[in-house]
Formats: sequence, structure tokens, C-alpha cells
Amino acid sequence: MKTARSLLLIVAMSPAAILLSSCAKNDSGETTAQNTKAAAKELVADIKATASDSWDSIKEYTYEKHDAFAASLDRMAAKYDADVAEMNAKFAGLPDAAAKDHDRAVKEFNEARAQLKAQLAELGTSTADTWAATKDKVAQTWQRVRAAYEKLKTSPTT
Repeated sequence: MKTARSLLLIVAMSPAAILLSSCAKNDSGETTAQNTKAAAKELVADIKATASDSWDSIKEYTYEKHDAFAASLDRMAAKYDADVAEMNAKFAGLPDAAAKDHDRAVKEFNEARAQLKAQLAELGTSTADTWAATKDKVAQTWQRVRAAYEKLKTSPTT
């Protein structure tokens, strides 16, 4: 929710910022306005995709939206992957005991993430009849990924 508010604030302020930053003496007002409008549309599209990437926003998707469900879940997991890679970069200087705790947390996350990846592939083969059961399995695995991620976030690297 905090991210969504921040994104909405950025959207609200971005046309003015783009307009002010793109003004040059040789630009016509019309060109600047067109550039601002195009940049704002791109930003809005990016923000819509990011804002829709939360479990609460996709959990009620029906079979008809299964492609959007899978794409959103994949983007959410990719963000976790990037965060975990960043945390792992901090791993080098940890003492042995902390390194072992971190390794266990990373292993748990990687196992949960691998299971989610497999279930995302299964989503692609689901039918309208199997959608609810498949989505329930994905939901349980997503909760496991989130829990492992939170555990990793609280490991000694952070």
C-alpha cells in the first residue's frame, strides 16, 4: 500500500517535472507538450503494472485472467530474486555462524522459489476446471516464498 501511494505521488508530479526538465530554448511548446504526454503515458503504464503486482490484487483472478495472474506473480518473484541477490552480495564478510544461518535461509528461499517456478509452469497448462485447485497450490507456495524471503531479510546480512 505504501508503494502504491508513492507511485501515485510520482505519477501526479511527473508531468510537471518532465515539462520543466525537458524545456529548452529551441524546443517549441508543442514538442515539449507531446514529449511530456508520451513520457507520462509510459510512466502510468509502468506504475499500473507495478501496482497490480501484489498478492491482494491478483488473488481473486479467474481463469480468464490466468495469463495476467502468472505474469504478475512472476514479476513479484523476480523482485524477490533481485533482493536476494543483493543480500547475497553482502554475505562475503559474515562470520561462520552467521554464514551458516544465512546459507540455511538462502537454501529455504531457493527451494520455495523453485517450487513456485514449477507451479507457474503448471498454471500455463491448467484449464478452467483445474484453475481453482492449481491457483490454491500456487497460493500456498507463494506464502512459502514470502515467508522464506522474510526470514532471509532478517538474517545477519541485513
